[in-house]
Amino acid sequence: MMENLVKVLAVADPAVNVYVKPEYSILNKFKATHGIDVEFDIIPFENYYEKLMKAFAGELDYDIVMVAGHLWLKDFVAKDYLAQLTEPSDKAYDEMDITEVVRDEMKIDGKKYLYPSFCDGHIMLYRKSMIEPVYGKINKKSITTDEYLDIARKYYKETSKPSVAMKAHESEIFLDILPFIRNEGIEPFDENTHMPQLDDIGCLNALNKYLELKSYSVSGTENFANDEVRKAFQNKEVPMTITWGGQLGMVMDENCIDKEDVGFLALNTSWNVTWSFGVSKASSRKDKAIRLLEYLTSKEVDRYVGSYAGSPVRKSTYEADKDNYPWYEIHYDLVTKYAKPLPKMLNAGKLMEPIYKGVYSVFTDKALPASALKEMHNQVMKLKMEESK
Repeated sequence: MMENLVKVLAVADPAVNVYVKPEYSILNKFKATHGIDVEFDIIPFENYYEKLMKAFAGELDYDIVMVAGHLWLKDFVAKDYLAQLTEPSDKAYDEMDITEVVRDEMKIDGKKYLYPSFCDGHIMLYRKSMIEPVYGKINKKSITTDEYLDIARKYYKETSKPSVAMKAHESEIFLDILPFIRNEGIEPFDENTHMPQLDDIGCLNALNKYLELKSYSVSGTENFANDEVRKAFQNKEVPMTITWGGQLGMVMDENCIDKEDVGFLALNTSWNVTWSFGVSKASSRKDKAIRLLEYLTSKEVDRYVGSYAGSPVRKSTYEADKDNYPWYEIHYDLVTKYAKPLPKMLNAGKLMEPIYKGVYSVFTDKALPASALKEMHNQVMKLKMEESK
């Protein structure tokens, strides 16, 4: 019966597959305990936002939707798409066990709208046996983008082989370059006014350094997203790369050659976002949806998420499984010390679109850095002005 069904609209990030993997039996356990069926639809990212908007409009019947944390939350709350949620009543849930930065991301003006799934942030992976002979032993937990570029440069000059795989597909490139921009001491959007700062000389410096990194990268990197970066590193085509914390479980699976040789470093100027679950305001089954969310983000399931995806959100998971997953210590520091979200902005996706396109046009030699940055800045300013009318 429909009243005993909860429907979930989820994005096809590899980490999300954990919820439907037969070996974990996550949804079956929920049904056995609560007598509620779950329909869990995983949609490719390029089609996800369109379906999400239809769900909010009531054109598609979904109770729970996945939200890209702070990137979308302010906009969705302002447009009244999401139901406000209460704190879990079950003490065993232990809300305070979730890292503070993740808990804060679930709220707008102190009101809760989301439950966390997994936390993505920039993390560097490298092959010790390949990097240390040319750069020396790396005795630190984090690294700057300047240091990353220096290692790539030295390895390439020493070996004449590609140093890195870059996640430079047009759908990825703005977030890939973001730590380089922050390394110059600026933000692409002012934290208080949310106005663009793309005309700052720091952005030009960052873009030029990013372009230098391209010259040390494996061929075809302008088409690389998560999977291509994963394969290049797993197969030892490159000695180092930067990927998302939510990809580490897949990168470090049984297909990874010489896993014991892999080292991990946080980027000092990392970005992060927590992919999360919200309840659609249009849902007629909110109570059952919230029961499912409390289960999907419980201590038990968070350990499954960590083991599969590599990026849990609970402190107890990091502590319990730190000996099983060698990146947990660095990833916890990444989330709690280094990574920083973008400002919670209205129309964030629309504002960022010209930056993705502009940086990609430079990366693929279709535009010059300075003129492209000026055009990006002007386009975003125009969108901001339209927004304020």
